[in-house]
Amino acid sequence: MYTEQLTQRLGIAAPVAPQVLTGTATANSGSVDLSKFHRALFLFQTGTFGGTNPTLSAVLQIQESADNTAWNNNVTIPSATVTTASSQATLEIRADQLGTGKRYVRLQAACTVGGTSPTIPIAVVGFGDEAAHKPGSASNDASVVSQTVI
Repeated sequence: MYTEQLTQRLGIAAPVAPQVLTGTATANSGSVDLSKFHRALFLFQTGTFGGTNPTLSAVLQIQESADNTAWNNNVTIPSATVTTASSQATLEIRADQLGTGKRYVRLQAACTVGGTSPTIPIAVVGFGDEAAHKPGSASNDASVVSQTVI
């Protein structure tokens, strides 16, 4: 029987709020501080594409930073690419996979959009997992307004 609740284990990072892309764009999630969590998981999702012959090539990359300001691609975790509607993809990283001196991670989605009048819905959310100090929800982004636990 499990006694730990997910809100004790997880923290929720600032999301890329659901949005509709009509052209090429780059979206960056909020960061997860891996001095407070042992791993991070990022979820990227697309919705139903609209327009005439809409296309998407979303290259997903975990980026790392020492100061939560200057970002570089993490060289340990390979990128992933999403091209289809109504899809999800995840990328995960452990604290021991960071470059020397790095502590923050985020997901960057470089989205190339094509077609005539395309509408491509996307969203991203990041989670810190295995909180070093419980509850993990104490490190939630301010955009988290409620978590119901029974």
